[in-house]
Order: sequence, then C-alpha cells, then structure tokens
Amino acid sequence: MIVPAQPKCSVPSRHRPYHPPQRSRGSVGGSRPTCRVGLAARVPRGLAVGAGSTRPRTACRREVPRIVLEAVGLQPSEWRTYHVLMRLPTATAEELAERLGVGAAQISAALSALHRRGAVSRTPDDPRRWRAVPPDLAFGPELRRRQRDLTVVEEAVDRLSAEYRNQLALRGAGDLIEVVFGEAIAPRVQELQRKAGEEVCAIVKTPTFSLEARENQAERDGLAAGIAFRTIYPREVLGLPGDPFELAESVRMGEQARVVAETPLKLIMVDRSVAVVPVLPAESTEPSALLVYPSGLLDALVALFETMWATATPLLAASRHEVREAGGDAPSPQDLHLLSLLLAGLTDQAIAAQLGLSMRTVQRRVHGLIELAGVRTRLQLIWRAAHRDWL
Repeated sequence: MIVPAQPKCSVPSRHRPYHPPQRSRGSVGGSRPTCRVGLAARVPRGLAVGAGSTRPRTACRREVPRIVLEAVGLQPSEWRTYHVLMRLPTATAEELAERLGVGAAQISAALSALHRRGAVSRTPDDPRRWRAVPPDLAFGPELRRRQRDLTVVEEAVDRLSAEYRNQLALRGAGDLIEVVFGEAIAPRVQELQRKAGEEVCAIVKTPTFSLEARENQAERDGLAAGIAFRTIYPREVLGLPGDPFELAESVRMGEQARVVAETPLKLIMVDRSVAVVPVLPAESTEPSALLVYPSGLLDALVALFETMWATATPLLAASRHEVREAGGDAPSPQDLHLLSLLLAGLTDQAIAAQLGLSMRTVQRRVHGLIELAGVRTRLQLIWRAAHRDWL
C-alpha cells in the first residue's frame, strides 16, 4: 500500500501545536491531516464557503424592527439577503442560500427585488455573482423620499390645526350658550342643582321670576347631601316682610349666605362648569335664561362671584325666623379691650390674667368676636376689625 506523502509545513515542528488528523467532509476513505498555524490560517466562522459543506452557515438572525423595513421598503427575507451579501465581496444565489439555510429560489426572488431597488448589482465578469451596493446609495434615495413625504404630511397637519383654531374662535354662540325660555327655566335649574358634585353658587337679585325659595327643593336635598351652597343677597332682602327668601331656614340648614349693598345680576353656577343667568329681554314679557358653558364668559362669571363673595358680609341666624348681618353691631368695650390685647400679641393665658377672666371665658369671647365679624380665624378677625374701624 502506498502511503500518501504528508504536506510540508514551513513552521518548525517545535513551534507547531499538535492537532489530530481530521477527515474532510465528503471524502471517501483515508484521512487527510491538516496544518493549522496561528491566527492567519483560521477562517472566520460563517464566511468560508466549502464546496462539500452541507450545514448552513447563517450570518445574522436578529429580527429587524418593522419600522426599519418599512422605511427602506424591504421584506424581511430581502433584508437578510442584503445583510449577508454586504459582508461578502460577491456571492451567487446558491452560496447565499447555503448561508441563510433557505432555498435558492427564495434567494433569487430576494436578489431580483433588491436589484430592482438598486440595492445589489451583478458583477461584470460573472453575471451569476452579485455584490451589494453601499447602504447610503442603496437606501438613501428612498429615505429622502419618505422624509419629503413626511414634511408634506406635517405641513398638511399644521394647516388643519390652524383651520381648527380659526373655526374654534369663530364658533357660533350656540356651542357656548344655550337659551331656555319661560316655564322650562325652573326645571332646568333644579336639574342642574341636583347634578352638583361640589358646590352651587348663586347671586340673588330682585325680582325673581323663575324659581321661588320655597320651590327650591333641590337646594334642601343638596344641603342634606353635603353639597356646599354659597349665596350672595342684596341688603334690601333683609327688610322684606315675611322673609320670602327663607334666609333664616336656609342658613340654619347650612347655606353660606352673605349680603352686599346691591347685586348686579341673577346667577346660579354649578361646580364652575355651567352657569344660569336669567334675563328679561326688553321687548318680551316672557322670561328667559342663558346657560353658559365652559368659556371665557364662564370664567368671567366665576371671577365676578368670587370678588363679590370676598367683600360681602356673612349672614347669621339670629333666631328661628330672623337673620342678622355679621359685624353689624360693634363689639362691647370689654370685647374691644380684649381685641386690643389680642392684637398686641398676648396669649389667651396672658389676656385672661390681664382681664381677670378664666381661659375658657377668653376663648369663648374670642369665638364670639370671630362670629360677629363673620370670619373663621383670628388673623381674619384682626383684619376685619381694622377694616370696620373697631380698633
């Protein structure tokens, strides 16, 4: 038997690592030893194409985001084909199919699609071999086209937004104000009060023609349910015989009532989201009311009410059938003396020692002054006392 000659190696044996003989895939009989010397003899994994290899060598299996594929206009198989071809100088469809582990027909279809898009080209010397066009040349035109399209879309959206804002500014009063006439006013007011979630604010002005106090069952139900009712009355209602507005009963039930010299308009406002402004047109005997929805006009009505409320005087229930204006009566000389000591910064204990009273008596008289002034805190009491020239 003739033993084949061993291949010669240029590296001395003492520097060569020992490797056992390896059989080439696809060889028949015998073994062919190989010589692996250093890193120069190693071929990067997945780049060598062996004629007899049957195991596919894949390059990149990471999924590409769909937005990238849509931006460059490629299918996943086309992207993978380009990605592998980009790493090689040239390759045939069969070589790419072997690397990707798919059929040659699928690679041929992907190459044809890439060729139509200008992403790959055939080599001049061998039409069966393909090379990848640089990515900026292959996909740059498509990306720039999409950027131009996106600019056109952005400009269209800007025009629509501008038109929307113009239409909103010119929107008819029907979208901001609703008009209710005659007998429909009272049920609508009752309905809005029953839907209140936090508070109902009102400004009373005589004469009333839509809803009498005794008919306002929604307020009684709301007070019982814990809804805050704040009402501003003109001072003239305090002198009306018979208490037609049932002020004493309302205050005892929990309504926060205040009085001013005169009120400019009638108003009912629910949760600051809708306001009812009763009006009487000059050329009509039928009453009507404006329902004002969220808008600049509603904001103005809210500001008007809060301004009037801050300067109005609270009403207190003096008896079962009477109310009195808080602060209407000046404090007694003893209370004024106590108030001056409080203004001087003395504690309740020091004031009690100064006046020869018990701590409990001092605190009770201070509370009486707070109630008389129609305020809630001692700091507000000092401010109201100065405002009313008590000091």
